[in-house]
Amino acid sequence: MQFASAISREDQIEAAIEETLDALSQQAPELSADLVFVFATPHHLKALADQLPEIQKRLDASTLIGCTGGGVIGDRQEVERRSAFSILAASMPGVSVTPFHIEQSSLEDLSAGYWQNRFDFTDDDEPAFVLLPDPFTIDAQTLLDSLNTSYPLSPVVGGLASGTQSASSCALFFNGEIVHGAVGLGLTGNFNLHTVVSQGCRPIGDPQVITRCENQVIYELGGRPALEVILALIETLSPADQRLARSALLMGRVIDEYKDKFERGDFLIRTLMGADSKSGAIAVGDVFRPGQTVQLHVRDAATAREDLHALMHNVSHQLEAQTASGALLFSCNGRGAHLYG
Repeated sequence: MQFASAISREDQIEAAIEETLDALSQQAPELSADLVFVFATPHHLKALADQLPEIQKRLDASTLIGCTGGGVIGDRQEVERRSAFSILAASMPGVSVTPFHIEQSSLEDLSAGYWQNRFDFTDDDEPAFVLLPDPFTIDAQTLLDSLNTSYPLSPVVGGLASGTQSASSCALFFNGEIVHGAVGLGLTGNFNLHTVVSQGCRPIGDPQVITRCENQVIYELGGRPALEVILALIETLSPADQRLARSALLMGRVIDEYKDKFERGDFLIRTLMGADSKSGAIAVGDVFRPGQTVQLHVRDAATAREDLHALMHNVSHQLEAQTASGALLFSCNGRGAHLYG
């Protein structure tokens, strides 16, 4: 297998494409790409519509997918708050790549065997998935749940497309076209996929049990209004942690309720989206049920660095004598310059 990655900060899309393609040819002159990932900031979106078919043609790739991002990563660089464009090209002999595009209308009418009928592989083939949903145009959680039901043992990696606060700045790329909904890949064959999730967060306060909730809205924690519990906790924090909590307070949902003690990494981290001072309810980016355990988290640069370094050390130890051919890195909007400065 062979992977090559390049990134450009050029403001004009034509110049950005030429710079990245030149860099790819220098890195891997003999690369015959089976698969191409394209990522771009919204600055390039309008002009990119006419360029995607040409990119796919020049790289002679059978599959091209990608999306917009508020920041773009490539070739050991991350670019935010300005024009950026990156390409990751991969040659993967012995691997079957099945691209797919799905829209919300199809998701709403999903039958029990939808995915098995769409793909030529079964759960016995041990597929892995790459998924890029547009959060403005598809219910990503329902999509993930449907894939997990059909392929419960398969890893799914990826991230939400982003851009600005506007839906018009968010788009997906699929084989020469700009689309919406979600795009993805099903991968089967001769490869090993290792997943690493770095949350970069640490818990604050004590775990709390949800005593009243409805979908994304939590009304009570331990029999008290959820907002009251949170505000009381913030008052007990150090000044430094209070600043972190006020800038980005997160909610962690316990993964394994049977553990005796919960530590960093035992939670699924979700965004705290809002609160209602009258009812004392809070809204969180997940669906909850009474009896689940949650704990507030904050994210800081030191914890994020430590967490990522520890995880990468662990995965390199797991690989032992194996060498990674390539990697996909998906970062959230909470990291980058906002976190590290």
